[in-house]
Amino acid sequence: MSHQSFSRTISKLLAASLVFAGTMAIAASGFVVTPAQEAMIVPGMTRDAVRAALGRPAHNVRYPSEPGKTWTWGVVGSGADSDKVFDVDFSSDGKVLHTDERIEAIGH
Repeated sequence: MSHQSFSRTISKLLAASLVFAGTMAIAASGFVVTPAQEAMIVPGMTRDAVRAALGRPAHNVRYPSEPGKTWTWGVVGSGADSDKVFDVDFSSDGKVLHTDERIEAIGH
């Protein structure tokens, strides 16, 4: 491998590492999650356990037709035309009932 080729490879690896680290920092601070973080959330978890795993939700809503709150996060890597969001629906006693990933059109 030539010196120039080696330098390009190192530059590409550093750039990829910075993108990955930035994505993980955003996910760790709350508001957005990674697919790996989504997979950690299972029915029966408490709100405290979900917050510890995912950070602060972007939205915290209580729908009149639902037994408990719904927390929503953005999903890292959503496309430019739509945003993936991850919803966690809680029971009235604050435990996860179910989760869902859905697409929201931007501007709606």
